Amino acid sequence: MVEFALSSVVLLLLVGGLVDIGRAIYISEALAHAAREGARHGTWFDAGTVTWPDLSDAEIKSAVDQELAGSSLAPSTLKNPGTTCPAVADGNAYHNPPYATSAYPSTADQTWLYICYDNSPGTDYGSPPSGLGQHDLNVIVVYTYSPLTPLLVGQFGTFHLANNIHLTIQGP
Repeated sequence: MVEFALSSVVLLLLVGGLVDIGRAIYISEALAHAAREGARHGTWFDAGTVTWPDLSDAEIKSAVDQELAGSSLAPSTLKNPGTTCPAVADGNAYHNPPYATSAYPSTADQTWLYICYDNSPGTDYGSPPSGLGQHDLNVIVVYTYSPLTPLLVGQFGTFHLANNIHLTIQGP
């Protein structure tokens, strides 16, 4: 009985850690799906009207939020007014991870969305633009993850999760 009491603490910590790792992987996959869906939605070209009807921040955010809702995550916060691409930690020019700490939400379990256009840095589109065919669209979804296990939170704090996808905008 004493042996079980002593070993149960370790077993509970292992189970809690496994639950947290599984939850982090689930959220990371949800972020990847949301970024991909937002980018796919934004790059679609309507050949009949020769326009990009969904290439606007609101349309891309809507697609991302629908995907997040399907994974039971809260809607994202669009960080575009003033900042289209997050600061990177390693100096890469393509706005790929790792990102600076300031690019992540300061509160746990929140999602931020960045939408970057390669030909117009610092610009965000409230309505569909024209003439962006064959340019790069980068949809970035970042999340501050807080483990459920209190010991992990006390020992390590929160973790930053990030996913992004580059797609070429379709059309001429």
